[in-house]
Amino acid sequence: MRKWRWLSSIAAATALLIAVLLFNIWLILYRQPPVPALIMALIIETIVLGSLLWTVFALLYSRALRPLRMMEEQFKILTCTNAGHQLHLPEQHYLGSLPETAGKLAYTLLRERDQTARAIDAATALIDHRKSRLEAILLDLSEGIIVCSLGHQIILFNQVASALLKDQATLGLHREVRVFFEDGLIENNLERLLHRHRAEGAREVVEFDNAVAGQNIKVRMDLIIEPDTGCNGYVLSLSGGAGNSLINSHRQQSILSDRPEFYDFSLFDRDTSLAQLDTPINALSYVVFDTETTGLRPSKGDEIVQISGVRIVDHQISDGTAFDQLVNPGFSIPSSSTRFHGITDDMVAGAPAAAEALQRFHVFAEGAVLVAHNAAFDMKFLTLKEGQSGVIFDHPVLDTLLLSFVLHPNHSAHTLDAIAARFGIEILPEARHTALGDAQSTAEIFLRMLDALPSQGIHTLRQALDASNRVFEFRKMQKQF
Repeated sequence: MRKWRWLSSIAAATALLIAVLLFNIWLILYRQPPVPALIMALIIETIVLGSLLWTVFALLYSRALRPLRMMEEQFKILTCTNAGHQLHLPEQHYLGSLPETAGKLAYTLLRERDQTARAIDAATALIDHRKSRLEAILLDLSEGIIVCSLGHQIILFNQVASALLKDQATLGLHREVRVFFEDGLIENNLERLLHRHRAEGAREVVEFDNAVAGQNIKVRMDLIIEPDTGCNGYVLSLSGGAGNSLINSHRQQSILSDRPEFYDFSLFDRDTSLAQLDTPINALSYVVFDTETTGLRPSKGDEIVQISGVRIVDHQISDGTAFDQLVNPGFSIPSSSTRFHGITDDMVAGAPAAAEALQRFHVFAEGAVLVAHNAAFDMKFLTLKEGQSGVIFDHPVLDTLLLSFVLHPNHSAHTLDAIAARFGIEILPEARHTALGDAQSTAEIFLRMLDALPSQGIHTLRQALDASNRVFEFRKMQKQF
């Protein structure tokens, strides 16, 4: 090919110049006295040789080495996250038909994955049918149902339970159920049931009352007994006079038409302790969040006007427990900011102040790793309010912006839209620049990143944080120079 011919010509000229240079060095060393003209020729030859070598290196890097690295990054996208990704390379490169061949392989991979997915869907159809029947039963119940592990983590709940407990934002999967009950109430009654079961093999049901949001809720607790007589959890059935009337009214209006929260019962067997640095990244719970603000300078008085978040539990987004809260900043929202996120003064007139909103969000994010895009910006708003809110966000924090640099260092675009495009994720225009919409989009991106990070040797939270810190320090040095 022509591009290789002239590159070969440069290489041949470089080899000839090296030979002449070596011959001149020999003349200077072994022919006395040295000829000044020969020394000058040697200097010029060295400069020309250095220029040629640099030209060859620059061409090979820009048109071979860098495209190869970009292909490597995109192969990881193809194999780990998005088999439909189209390869994007510089227009001029020396890779010949390699990208086209890789594209064909990617198409084959996509087709085989599609066939595999269809086979899995067919094999699990019966399970899905049974699951839907269980969900329908839960929807039709007039009682609130919460299923918990012995570690008091919520495994399953229905909307009736959310309505009775008056705080759907904090009633979520993998959350502590004890926060909704008086101190010691759950532990003491569970101990009583376990003692009777272990000592006598008896299966007993206990009933007790619990005051929530100014109303009395009747609670019935029952153990979950496995066929081998082992116990791995318990069920709470909730009912309340006024609450049930409200719930029945809602059902008549089809407000409970959504699917109830449902989750994998493998959570019964999990270690429910707080996430540790050496925990595998796919075994952690995450809260992916975003804020909308009055401006871009938190230290100069700008305030939050909306904070939203979604939970990721067991590598899936838990849509039923999304947190979405408008915030009253205490002053008029600038029109330039309203044009960006659409939030007006009227919308936040009855909303809580930042301190109260962050207290609620802190409860929602309990025990989770926080995730955001350009997290330093959002975290600044949270930390500046610690004195007023009385809560400290000391959670581990991961930033999808930094993780994008970890995964795709040779790409120049690391905006939320650019990353989503690389991973084949569609962001609807109406969801962009809303806190909840951006949090959901970031959560989908982060799930793809969790699939791709092991290819970079990142398997634990500690490794993800270390890699992010290295990128942060490198970018800080880049800005300095």
